[in-house]
Amino acid sequence: MTIKAALHLIENSHRIALIAHVQPDGDAIGSCLALAETLKETGRIIDIYCQDEIPVFLHFLKGAVNIKKKNQDISTYDLGIAIDCSDEERMGTCIDIFKSAKNTMNIDHHISNTYFAMLNIVDHKAAATGEIVYKILRLLDNKKIIRKPVAEALYTAISADTGGFRYRNTTAESYRIAAELVECGIDVEYITDKLYKTNSIERIRLLEKALGSLTLYNNNQIAIISITQKDLAVTGAKEYEIENMVNYAKDIVGVKIGILMKEANDGSVRVSFRSKDEIDVSRLAEQYGGGGHKAAAGTTIRMSMERARDAILESAIELLREQI
Repeated sequence: MTIKAALHLIENSHRIALIAHVQPDGDAIGSCLALAETLKETGRIIDIYCQDEIPVFLHFLKGAVNIKKKNQDISTYDLGIAIDCSDEERMGTCIDIFKSAKNTMNIDHHISNTYFAMLNIVDHKAAATGEIVYKILRLLDNKKIIRKPVAEALYTAISADTGGFRYRNTTAESYRIAAELVECGIDVEYITDKLYKTNSIERIRLLEKALGSLTLYNNNQIAIISITQKDLAVTGAKEYEIENMVNYAKDIVGVKIGILMKEANDGSVRVSFRSKDEIDVSRLAEQYGGGGHKAAAGTTIRMSMERARDAILESAIELLREQI
C-alpha cells in the first residue's frame, strides 16, 4: 500500500488513536508525537497510547508526558494506527484500542512486519519509522514548514534508530531528512545530550551489575549480558534504562553477536540481539518467535534465565557456523 492511500484514510478520519509499542524507544515515541502534533493542527482528535512508561529522557519532546496508558472508551476511534510495531503483540495491552477502531493502519520499517492492519505502510529500507512519518507529513502539505516541536520529534526518531547516525542502517536519505529538520531550527546538541548523555545514578549502578555479568563464548565471538529483576530492585533503575546496554556486549573487539537477556516480572526473558560483520540476528530472533532487523533484533522467551541462556547460546553458535 502507498503513502497516498494512508493519507486518504487519515483525511477521512476525525478521531485517531496512535499506538506505540511496548518498552517504547525514541523512534516509536518521536514518530507518534510528530504525527499527532501535525494532525491536531487540522482539527482532528488525536490520542497516543503506550502500555509502558515513557522513558524520562524522552520527556523533553512536546506531548510526551501526555501519552496515555488506558482508554475509558475504546469504541469511538475512526482510525487506529500502530506505530513502529512489527506485529500486533507489540502493542501489548493497547491492542484492544487498535482492534476496536473502525479502520486500522500499520506504519513500520521492520523486515519482520506481519502486515496485520487493514492498511500497511511498511518500508523495510527506511532506517526508522520516523522517516516514513516524515514522508506522510510532507505529503499532507508539501509547502508547509515543519514546526520545531515536530522537527524535534522526527529527528529524535531517526537518531534513535540509527544510533545517532552511526549504525549501518543509516542511509543518504536519513541524512537528507535530518538536514531539513536541522534547518527547522532544532538544537541538535540538546537532543543528542538527552538521548545519549543523560544517565541517572540508578542506571549507572545497573550498568555496573550488567557488565559484571558479561560472559564471552565461542572463542570470544559471542558476548552475553544478563539483568535480573533483583538487579533492578537493588539498583532502583527503571526497565527503560536498560536501553542500549546490549551494545557494551556487541562493541567488544572480536565479538560478532552481542546479547542482552533481561528477566521480566512474569518470569519470561526478554532478549536483545546485536551483530557485526553482516551477521543476521533477525534469523536468531525469529527462531524464538521474535523479529527485527539484520543487525538488531529481539524476542521474548518463556523460560528461566538459565534455560534461555543455554538455548540462545546454542542457536547463536549455530548461526555463526552458517554465516561465517
